[in-house]
Amino acid sequence: MKKNELLHTDYKKIKHGFNKNNILIPLITSSLVIVLLIFILHEVNFDIREISGASAIVFTSFASSVFLMFLMPYSKSAKRNRFVKSYLIAGVLGYIGFFATRFINFYLVVGIIMFAVSFLLFETDSEHPPAIGIAVAFLLFKIPIYGIITLIIGVFIVVALKTLMQKLGILSKASEFTVK
Repeated sequence: MKKNELLHTDYKKIKHGFNKNNILIPLITSSLVIVLLIFILHEVNFDIREISGASAIVFTSFASSVFLMFLMPYSKSAKRNRFVKSYLIAGVLGYIGFFATRFINFYLVVGIIMFAVSFLLFETDSEHPPAIGIAVAFLLFKIPIYGIITLIIGVFIVVALKTLMQKLGILSKASEFTVK
């Protein structure tokens, strides 16, 4: 085992110790990140409050991601590159699936898209489970192209805030330890 590599069982025992001095800050800021994300997207006229079902799935996915990114920074799913790639893959394939439902049975498209997104997340080493909800949202609620723009803005905000918090020393860097 390498110097900073932990077994999963060891990680579970000491995970609270990683941020023991500042656990309240990530808890509070993760909540503020979601509020800020919703506020910014609303202010740039992506009125997410009006897309009731879609916004629920999209923002529950973001909320799940923020939890992973800020409160479980050592998780494999919390790495920035996995987060970014997974959301882009899920959003693009979900949007393609939305168009495919015009020509192919809806249920078949859902199955194909779920398979394709899962396969690509696995093959591109982008396993970030909350992103799957994004693909489903595009299909179920027929989210138009601005949904991709919303995802990009949202991903940028979350990544920028996580990077800022790490530079300020509020969050530890996930790269400091590897969990097997």
